[in-house]
Amino acid sequence: MTGRAVLRGLLGASLALAGLTGLAGLTIGRPGPVGAAASPPVSVAPPVSVAPLVGVAADNATGGYWLAASNGAVFAFDAPFYGSMGGTPLNRPVVGIAATPGGGGYWLVAADGGIFAFGDARFSGSMGASQLDQPVVGMVADPATGGYWEVAADGGIFAFDAPFHGSMGGTRLNQPVVGMAATPDGGGYWLVAADGGIFAFGDAVFRGSMGGTPLVAPVTAMATDPATGGYRLVAADGGLFSFDAPFAGSAAGQPLARAMVAVVPASGGGYLLVDGDGSVRAYGDAVDQGAVTVPPLAGLVVALDPGHDGGNGNAPQIIDQLENSGGFLEACDTAGTETADGYTEHAFNFDVATRAAALLRAAGATVVLTRTTDTGVGPCVDQRAAIANDAHAAAAISIHADGGPPTGRGFTIDTPAPVVSSISDNTAIVGPSGQLGVDVRDAFAAVTGEPVSDYAGVDGIDQRSDLGGLNLSTVPKVLIECANMQNPVDAALTEDPAWRQLAAQGITAGITDFLTAELRPA
Repeated sequence: MTGRAVLRGLLGASLALAGLTGLAGLTIGRPGPVGAAASPPVSVAPPVSVAPLVGVAADNATGGYWLAASNGAVFAFDAPFYGSMGGTPLNRPVVGIAATPGGGGYWLVAADGGIFAFGDARFSGSMGASQLDQPVVGMVADPATGGYWEVAADGGIFAFDAPFHGSMGGTRLNQPVVGMAATPDGGGYWLVAADGGIFAFGDAVFRGSMGGTPLVAPVTAMATDPATGGYRLVAADGGLFSFDAPFAGSAAGQPLARAMVAVVPASGGGYLLVDGDGSVRAYGDAVDQGAVTVPPLAGLVVALDPGHDGGNGNAPQIIDQLENSGGFLEACDTAGTETADGYTEHAFNFDVATRAAALLRAAGATVVLTRTTDTGVGPCVDQRAAIANDAHAAAAISIHADGGPPTGRGFTIDTPAPVVSSISDNTAIVGPSGQLGVDVRDAFAAVTGEPVSDYAGVDGIDQRSDLGGLNLSTVPKVLIECANMQNPVDAALTEDPAWRQLAAQGITAGITDFLTAELRPA
């Protein structure tokens, strides 16, 4: 992923310098020698974003646009590239982009209210480093003053070199605010909530809303129609709602990998819809100038917990200590099992986890390992849970091999049962963890050919309340016993590097199935 990260940060700049910012995804013909036929056209692959897209801004000067990703990367299509925050550590992810009226620059806004200005965009202040009741969800430029407004999820408005026309801050909302749009003269603005409710301030005219109407998916953004003064709302599933603005189509009913994140008007009454997966859809007279490719797990954290550790067997004074595992005491860790040939479980666990980590990173995920070597001691079961919790992992899995009866074969997925204790409450993650378990079970069986256990669980699933790593988890988590090391057939599989690669592929496929399903809009 290092090469992709560098590409993401530099591609927009290199294309801009070459005057080719709008060529991503187009076809270019290579001329041959004089008198010779031209070679076949060469397709230029779209740039890769290692983070999901969060917004789009139109360049009024060129008719192109800029796409912004949550890591601050900016991708320019038929528009000048002025810079980005791609590759720069951010306190909070970027949530939106706004262009200056003349197209000579743009701002990025982060969830903490931080503002990053590029080109002729003027920095007029920000909410970065300020204590906010709710995160900032977007911004718009004031065409009259050159300033801008930020809007928070609670409807609070923060004005910088722009007039304050009012806000919903301090007012109880049915659903959080997800975006805003300004009137063409800067004399007012609208806020839109996830239920499609509209709040108009200043000279912004209320022209209707979806508030009170059942929606298939929540509204995620809005934009004005410069020609009519109306506005459009877009929902996560690509549905479009027009109010005093021409309707030219929507993506409703189309399969989307991620939620729709933005709508931007074109000069002649059309509009573009952009989703988090990097796709751009043009309607009416809008022109699709190019898009980006977002890996399927971009922006997600996955925690892998290779069970046990290579030094555990020589450190009983550490691993035998009792820890609170959610209402009961459990040993810090154990040494694990091994095959009759002496191949250890801790080595198997670490090898499979390392292979799975590589596959997950290739799919765009950030991977957190509870241990990065196979020569240490621990960590304890409570620490393993805390590592995934602190990383806010979208999914976590403990990787093990079992020491079951020699006559038994197969793999088992341990899922959490509801456990509430003085130090934990895992009830919120029991449901999603169950789905994660089913997805990993199905994928692991299909990829490896390993049968489900014939001595533990039911159909490969065993819901348990006696495992601290599951009891203490606040993120969706399961434990997999990949095979039984005491069974001669399974033992031979665990000792085979090729099968360990299959095990890693099965685990990765299951996690990917779970996470991509979570990303899809309703």
